[in-house]
Amino acid sequence: MKITINDIAKMAGVSISTVSRVVNNSKPVNDDVRRRVMSAIKETNYRGGLTSSDAAGPKADSSLIGVILPHNSNTVLDDFNTGINHVADLYGYDVTVGLTDATVDNELGYLRLFGGIGLQGIIFAGSPLNERHLEIIREFKLPCVVVGEISPDPSIPSVHVDNITASFEAVMYLIQKGHRRIGMIRGKDEGVVGGHRFEGYARALSEAGLELNEQWIAESGMSVEDGMEAMSRLEESSGGKLPTAVFCSTDWMAIGAMNYLLDHGYKVPEDVAVFGFDGSFMSSVVRPQLSTVSYSATEIGMTATRKLIKLIKGEQVQPPHTNVTHHLTLRGSTR
Repeated sequence: MKITINDIAKMAGVSISTVSRVVNNSKPVNDDVRRRVMSAIKETNYRGGLTSSDAAGPKADSSLIGVILPHNSNTVLDDFNTGINHVADLYGYDVTVGLTDATVDNELGYLRLFGGIGLQGIIFAGSPLNERHLEIIREFKLPCVVVGEISPDPSIPSVHVDNITASFEAVMYLIQKGHRRIGMIRGKDEGVVGGHRFEGYARALSEAGLELNEQWIAESGMSVEDGMEAMSRLEESSGGKLPTAVFCSTDWMAIGAMNYLLDHGYKVPEDVAVFGFDGSFMSSVVRPQLSTVSYSATEIGMTATRKLIKLIKGEQVQPPHTNVTHHLTLRGSTR
């Protein structure tokens, strides 16, 4: 029995137009509704293509590209999506988004789903590409652009900021300001947030002849609450001798760290300086304002989409990897 868009709508408990909005990303849909719709599509192994022949359905798949993200709320990924949609609209493409909650299994599921419904190409922002990701991309012959890492496959272009160099420069700034006990709140993964930015931190300490003290390093999730909890563990593990500065893999972690310090009687930056990464809007709103590594996530999204459209058209993409520019935005949290 052929599964139709009507069946997907019934399973997800939404209207056909809502399914269309989810697939085309044409209007805002809350995360819970999006997950229900995409879960129904995955559960039914729907491969017929969501085409204009479906009643009230989305446009033909020849105009649809997919974006795979770990999450999509109140982060630089909002700006990233803005860049993608701007260029996609300019070239006549619609965009559908798959949110993975940062799990590899969900990433693989969306790759297979998007390949199965005949999308023209995919922009992938998630964990480091491994052989399982690459097998699906090759199976469906999906044009693909990776964001956040240098692609392990030379046929897959990539774009991001130079995370290692940017992190190195942020930590070197702290060293030049006289800090010798510098901690880090890093991501749990070995990709950009947990791996590359930590590598830049470690390299800066090494070049300055400073010891990397494991007691001054804490892993964290992505939320402000995670950053607070990580700062609590860092304080506990340091045995009362806190680092004088903390470099954080994201602004949200850094804001959480600052909140914990201020709530527990510490002064920022007098007792502990805090440095973030991403140049998010919130970094300029909190008090003290957060020093951060700034770059344009919108530019990343636009560049990635241009590369993908070239692949879709069969054109050669040069250079295969592109780094957008970054700079240090120095504010009250480190001065």
